[in-house]
Order: sequence, then structure tokens, then C-alpha cells
Amino acid sequence: MTTTNRRLPAVPARVTAALPAALTGVLAMALLAGCGAPDLASGAASPAPVVASPAATFETPPASQAAPSSEATQTPDSALSATPDETGAPSAGGDAADVAFARQMVPHHLQALEMARLAQTRAGDPWVSGFAGKVATARDTDIRTFKGWLDMWGAEPLPRDHAMPGTQTRAEIEALAKLQGPSFDRKYVTLMIEHDNGAIKLARAEQADGAFEGAKALAVATTTSLGAEVKELKKYRALLD
Repeated sequence: MTTTNRRLPAVPARVTAALPAALTGVLAMALLAGCGAPDLASGAASPAPVVASPAATFETPPASQAAPSSEATQTPDSALSATPDETGAPSAGGDAADVAFARQMVPHHLQALEMARLAQTRAGDPWVSGFAGKVATARDTDIRTFKGWLDMWGAEPLPRDHAMPGTQTRAEIEALAKLQGPSFDRKYVTLMIEHDNGAIKLARAEQADGAFEGAKALAVATTTSLGAEVKELKKYRALLD
């Protein structure tokens, strides 16, 4: 397979001036990902191609900005706008949507991390365990980024059992943990498609309503990379049908 290097578009100096020492998880996922459809016959892992967004760079939030409060009705499938519980106190550097995005994405990614760790020990197909390994690396890196922002904003992540688009109930996670081999593979892939689509909804809400450039950039990268994950997962699931 031939790797093609592409020149990324220029990013505003105010963003690049505060690049973190490590790439974000979605970019790491993009760099680690390979290409091609899953090879069930050979049993070898075929990594999911994930496209990095050139906008995935971050800046330290200026202390002079303040976040307005926001109110919205919250349901498991419409928790895309900040509620008072999700937003917390107004904080420097991001508006209510930015704070809500970070607070939501920490537990959302933690669940993906939990599912990935199950896959690494229970999957029957090496492709599934390999995919899960990349997911674990990427989500862990992004969680650190989100927590760093929340620390600067004086906010905390939402509880791990908070209902959001794409997240599974505790009973569903426990049921997944009881599966092994091909039955686990099918269930894991199905749940991950739902989970990624939910995270994409949250990221699109941030793109529409956020103000902090770092969070908006990460939202763009998340939409791109998780969209590629969903496509690859659907290809794999089609081979199982």
C-alpha cells in the first residue's frame, strides 16, 4: 500500500501558537489507520481508514472571555444543546456550548474506551480487536484534551451513566461483556456504529453553537474521523450478514 503525504492548509496563528505536545486522538487515529476492507478469509486485521481534519489544532482559552449560560430540554436522543446541568458555571475561554461539548464527550468516550477494552479480550476476529485497539488509543488521547479544557474552565465531566446520543445502558454493556467470539464481534460492531453516530451528533452541535476555536476544531476532526469509522464498521458488518 502506498502512503501519500498531503500538505495541510494553513491554520490561523492564534490556533497553532498553542499546539499541544501530542496530537489529539482523532488525529492519532488517522495516522495509525490503514486502508482496505476487512479480510475475513485471512483473519488478518485491516485497519479502518480514518481521515484527519486539518482543523484539529487547539489553543489555550483566553482568560478574558466568559461563557454565557444556556438552557435546553434534555433527552437521551436530543442532548445536543447545553442544559444548566451540562454547562455548569460560566467559565473563561468557552461559551455554554463549548463547556457542554467537553462535559459530554468525556463520559461518551469513556464508554467507547470500555467497549474497546472488552473487544481486545473477547473478539473472535483479529480485525475487531485491532480496530478496538486503535479506538482505545484515540479516545484516551481525546479524553485528556477535554479534561484539560474542563480544568481550565472550572467544570467537571458529566457522570458516566449520563444518557446521550449513541450511548448504551449499563445493562447493554454488561450483556456485551458476556459474549465471546463471533457473537461478540457482531454486537460490538453494531453498538459502535450507534455510539459513533451519537458522538458525531454532539460534534455537529458544537460546530454550530460553539465559540472556542479549539473545541470547534476538534469537533470537525471528530465528525470526519468517526464518520470514516462508521463506514468501515458498516462494511465489516455487511460481511457478517
